[in-house]
Amino acid sequence: MGKVRTKVIETAIEPEKLEKIEKLEEVVEEKPVEAKTAREIKQKKAGEPKKRSNRYKELLALVDKTKSYPAEEAIELVKKTAKTNFDATIEAHINLGLSAEKSEHQIRTSVTLPHSVGKKLKILVFTDKNKEEIKKLGAEIVNEENIAEIEKGKVNFDKIVADPSWMPKLAKVAKILGPKGLMPNPKAGTVAEDPAAAVKEFSGGRMELRMEKSPIIHTSIGKASLDNQKIKENLTALINAIRAAKPEGFKKELIKSVYLSSTMGPSVRIDHTTIQA
Repeated sequence: MGKVRTKVIETAIEPEKLEKIEKLEEVVEEKPVEAKTAREIKQKKAGEPKKRSNRYKELLALVDKTKSYPAEEAIELVKKTAKTNFDATIEAHINLGLSAEKSEHQIRTSVTLPHSVGKKLKILVFTDKNKEEIKKLGAEIVNEENIAEIEKGKVNFDKIVADPSWMPKLAKVAKILGPKGLMPNPKAGTVAEDPAAAVKEFSGGRMELRMEKSPIIHTSIGKASLDNQKIKENLTALINAIRAAKPEGFKKELIKSVYLSSTMGPSVRIDHTTIQA
């Protein structure tokens, strides 16, 4: 099995700087959009029933919606329903027993999956440090002109990494980046005194996990072409990272349900008790 690495994010940022950033974060943390897949957002118009293609109905017939499948069986089934002319992405959707309205119930952590999910991230970096090293890692060094572009609604990237000195300048786009989960944050490791090290980790497969409003966490765990065992190992790492981030003092069931789905395919419910460290 691949080596699973989860981590608690720590910061070496000076306390006074961290306090300023956290105050800024309070402004940024507006209520996120209710968690839905892109397909559901398009289909679920007011009062309009979902319209399914014949292809989708055929794939849906393969899935027993009343059943929670063991992890291995669910992965195999999801791959069977990944009938696209490209290498479909497999996503995990974890529904939590937390209350999104309670600040103490928020989950925000990170995990480094043992196997690549097959996606190259476009990372913007706001810093004046180690620029050449960061460019060699494939990230893009940006400046105040890029902040102006974000103000105009140009958000064509996956992640922002910044050193603390840039956070006051990024404050002007906090309301744009915050709801999208893109505003740099020390807890997520995207505000760092050593941005090059942060970029190296995110390029190497580290991903941020953040609970949305429903409450739900959903993220990619690989491509349909990835070996079944590797997909299971990625899923196991994801579930274990969420379990490790359980809010202190929370006594109820943390994970209510886990679903897998492929691009343009139906969801399959997993018996998450079959996913163990």
